[in-house]
Amino acid sequence: MRPVDSDAEEAVAGAATRMRQDARRALVGRVVVDAVLPLVVYYALRAMGADVLAATLAAGAVPAANAALVAARSRRVDVAGLVVVSLFVAGGVLSVVTGDARLLYIKDGWLTGLLGAWVLLSLAMKRPFMLHLGTVIATAKVGDVGAAAWQQRWIDDPVFRRRLRLVSVVVGVVLMLDALVRVAIASMIDLDAVPTVTNVQYAVMLAGLLSWFFWYTARHGLRA
Repeated sequence: MRPVDSDAEEAVAGAATRMRQDARRALVGRVVVDAVLPLVVYYALRAMGADVLAATLAAGAVPAANAALVAARSRRVDVAGLVVVSLFVAGGVLSVVTGDARLLYIKDGWLTGLLGAWVLLSLAMKRPFMLHLGTVIATAKVGDVGAAAWQQRWIDDPVFRRRLRLVSVVVGVVLMLDALVRVAIASMIDLDAVPTVTNVQYAVMLAGLLSWFFWYTARHGLRA
């Protein structure tokens, strides 16, 4: 008969594995909805003769509709989803009024820029964004006990606080730079090339940021 502690450790390890698998599936799903499907919709409509503005509006509606659907299913206000829908509506209205489809792509830069700014501004608060993110992850992985332990490390360990602040700075700066690059791409190159270029740029940025993030947090014990 195995010790109770062994069973508990296996349960925790199994929960952590499922959490990682769920996170990977969520990331893949996000890339498909936010990057792949809009590209398919855009170029399919262009091939059928739709003008740039109509194809851009239809492609941008895909992630916005998904954000609205997720909020409706969960029956709670999803701040990130609300921002996506709000920016799409605002960009869509401006694009229709001005006749400039570029504004819909520029709003993608606004979105990542706002998120990056929030991550950086949160460093001036008592509990920055990354501390809250780690608390959410710890709660999902090991429950309230894990979340309490994560927050206690912030209180007791100055090295932990310094390293978590560094993660916040890197994430915030990368997102702000991503915003500037997206706006530049949307403003300067041929419109038919913008969807592909911005999505490739997004994939490269995300892969680089996540690679560094997972390496650094694992190396320095910053995993919840």
